[in-house]
Amino acid sequence: MIGHVISGRYVVQAVVGTGGMAVVYRAFDKKKNRIVAIKVLRPEYESDEEFVRRFSREAEAASKVSHENIVNMLDVGIDGDMRYIVMEYVDGQTLKEMIRQRGTIHPDTAIRMAIRILAAVDHAHRNGIVHRDIKPQNIMVDNQGRVKVADFGIARLKAAQTTATEEGSNGSVLGSVHYFSPEQARGEVADEKSDLYSVGVVMYEMLTGQVPFDGETSVSVALKHVSEEPKSMRDHQEGISKALDEVVMRALCKDASKRYQTAAEMAADLRKCISHPQGGFVVYPKDPDELEREKEERRRKRARDRRKIKQAVITCIAVGVVLMIAGGVWYFLNTSNTYMMPDLVGQEQLLAQDALEQLGGSSELDYAYSEDYEEGIVIAQSRRVGARVKTSAPVTLTVSRGTQWYYLDDCAGQKLDEASETLRALGVESVEALYVESDAPVGTVIAVSPEVQTTQAKDTPVIFTVSGQRIPAPALAGMKLEDAQALLEAEGLALGAVSEDAAPDAQPGTVVSQSVDAGETLMMGATVDVVVCPAQEMLYYPASKLSVVVPLNGSDVLLTMTAPSGLSQEVYHGVLNAGTYRLALSSAEPGEHTVQITMDGVEMETQTVQFE
Repeated sequence: MIGHVISGRYVVQAVVGTGGMAVVYRAFDKKKNRIVAIKVLRPEYESDEEFVRRFSREAEAASKVSHENIVNMLDVGIDGDMRYIVMEYVDGQTLKEMIRQRGTIHPDTAIRMAIRILAAVDHAHRNGIVHRDIKPQNIMVDNQGRVKVADFGIARLKAAQTTATEEGSNGSVLGSVHYFSPEQARGEVADEKSDLYSVGVVMYEMLTGQVPFDGETSVSVALKHVSEEPKSMRDHQEGISKALDEVVMRALCKDASKRYQTAAEMAADLRKCISHPQGGFVVYPKDPDELEREKEERRRKRARDRRKIKQAVITCIAVGVVLMIAGGVWYFLNTSNTYMMPDLVGQEQLLAQDALEQLGGSSELDYAYSEDYEEGIVIAQSRRVGARVKTSAPVTLTVSRGTQWYYLDDCAGQKLDEASETLRALGVESVEALYVESDAPVGTVIAVSPEVQTTQAKDTPVIFTVSGQRIPAPALAGMKLEDAQALLEAEGLALGAVSEDAAPDAQPGTVVSQSVDAGETLMMGATVDVVVCPAQEMLYYPASKLSVVVPLNGSDVLLTMTAPSGLSQEVYHGVLNAGTYRLALSSAEPGEHTVQITMDGVEMETQTVQFE
């Protein structure tokens, strides 16, 4: 093949990779005057329907994705009997080759590379594609350190319920046994969470130099994926933080429901590993049994509280009766619609609310700081003790938020998460972070406002000046707004102002532009404004056009339409000659509309029109 010209355009220069069904060559594109990579299906498989189908699926999957961290497809074609896919040429090496050369990859570097891998995986998932073969051999690293995911040869569309063994492939297992998920090992459907498991295996190998499970045969490795728990990476390699180990262990959960559910979620936790290496932030979803046990415990607690409340109410009533008898006063109560207001000040909020409910009343809550009462205690009530209160009139209970004051310690030198959690535990209402470039470790507090080692009010905002780093802005164009926000947060940035502007080639609800170009570096925590293509307004139409009869030439005709919501708008105004006119109307609301017809300032008639 060396020197061969494919389709009169691509001059084959050298072999750069080989696989089970194809060979990848470096080639020169004479038309575009550039170097490309060209994947050619092996001749012995040209007549094999299964391999042709797989090769075609790779081309289809690659055509659906375009991302800075994915090896992008440039062309696809057939030259005689030879099928080929043309891709961008990555001048570098595979991640597998890098691991073999270095032994292990430094944790900070591994985190940043994994975040880019997850960005590519997230893009594929959002476009309906599950890769199913994430492994270091399919991840390219160019000479500038940029990461690109390649080889969608066994990818599937999420709409297709394809399992880990392909129909028509004689039961051969798809994917690489050292990297695929337990559900793939069991022959079940591989979904987005299967790709995230594979990313976890890749990270394990990057950080320790070895895969979590190995064996003499593929079957023995597959069984370990299903039945054995991986060893902690910290047992293999020093220098791996507890946080990083916790993130990878969650990605490697046997139970897919306890893994990260999205690539953006996993990337967000990986970024926390840099500023919060001590860990403790990885939270596993609770299984149904755990949720049921918690529900049962809450039910029992409510039952205990109700018993206490009933006892307290009975005691209050008994005391009230004794006092009324001692004073010689007996009130005949009309319990159907009024009750006597009890003294609830000093009681715990829940007990006070239930006491009112026992009497047939209801409550509304307000909150205020108090130096005399602990948090959660009623400090005032809107109706005086002993007053007759209608059951239909809610009583406002003012509940203590505790003391307004706290002592602001000097948090400089602490990690941002640690300092923030300390203040929030004290009840501080607003904690903000201002990132700046500094020689201090990333995520370290270097200054605090207001003045430290003083008493401050809890409603005074505390601003931390934090050591940050510059982050390249991701490409957001074409993404849904919620996906763009998730990606920005995973990268350490924030979504800023959102505005709308129509774009002819954009899908409704997707980002069409951003305030900072993709790749431009920003200080972490910075905001990126976006412009979104507005959603298309659904219009409703009547079954037939509206008929208007004009009796005189030169009549000034005005039509005003009122929608079911009550919104009125002018739908026609013009001068018409005598005759019958049929007018096409539309509305943003379905249902019955009224159309008022006025001619020369005189209301002529009102018609009812049904819009569907």
